[in-house]
Amino acid sequence: ARRLASKDPEKQGSLSRTRAPAPWTPKPVTMAMPVAHVIPPSLRAFGIDEVQPQQKLDPNKYEVLGQDMQVLRIHLNRGEKALAEPGAMVYMSENVEAGCDSAKWWPRCMGCEPCCFATFEAKGDGAYVGLTPNRPAKVLPLVLGGRRFLGKKGMYFASTGHVDVDFNMDLNPVTCCCGGQGMIRQVLKGDGIAFIGAMGVLTHKVLAPGEKLIVDTNSVVAWEETVEYGVKKNSGGLCMCCCGGEGFFSTQLTGPGEVYVQSYSHAKFKQYAVDWYLGAHPMTRQGGAAFGGAAPAAEMDRS
Repeated sequence: ARRLASKDPEKQGSLSRTRAPAPWTPKPVTMAMPVAHVIPPSLRAFGIDEVQPQQKLDPNKYEVLGQDMQVLRIHLNRGEKALAEPGAMVYMSENVEAGCDSAKWWPRCMGCEPCCFATFEAKGDGAYVGLTPNRPAKVLPLVLGGRRFLGKKGMYFASTGHVDVDFNMDLNPVTCCCGGQGMIRQVLKGDGIAFIGAMGVLTHKVLAPGEKLIVDTNSVVAWEETVEYGVKKNSGGLCMCCCGGEGFFSTQLTGPGEVYVQSYSHAKFKQYAVDWYLGAHPMTRQGGAAFGGAAPAAEMDRS
């Protein structure tokens, strides 16, 4: 090819033209946009929908920040006050005065809440405070409006307006032992807004009169007082109980009223954490020194 190029200038020019690279043009870079999680239409048809906290709240008053382990930011004007469980404060403006409230300590303690709540009162306009649950959780607002909600012990973490934290005793041995809530259940009542903590995807449903919803015992978060709380024996017999992971009973909620459900519970999270720790540290199963057990004999014999 070099010989031909040197002998024939026309061929040399055509050869160089055919071998010339095409001019480079930058290509636009397309970024994959995140797809918003939505409840499928098949579930929406049954009235089950994901909880969107910001849709229930005044955006000028309340903000829910983050996707998980969320922060609730409350905007306060002069004289307004927010209550929260101890340790929930993340930040606050300089014109907010923090205090303590120990009123109605007995029902708070019975509902597995601290006897004293922290208070945050605005001493001027434009104040704000950021709060978060003490456990890994999302923020779930309950606009009470004079209604009463029952739910898991310790679910409350903050409130504004008139909200009373009370308790309820379940004296039915079947629901008490098999319903997953125990004998003591927390009650939230008043005409303010209560904020509770729950894990995973949070969904809610408004049950019609007589309508039933079967829920895993660990997934129930809160239900309106008008909802009948009961249990239902799972089908499948002993095999389902031992190998299916659902036990003998599930929770049965019968309308009318509003119910809230979580996809993951603190009980499951704690059990997973314990199993993971014991699997990663087998010595703790044998009473090792990590849990205060006796040291190995070889260590005791060293002098």
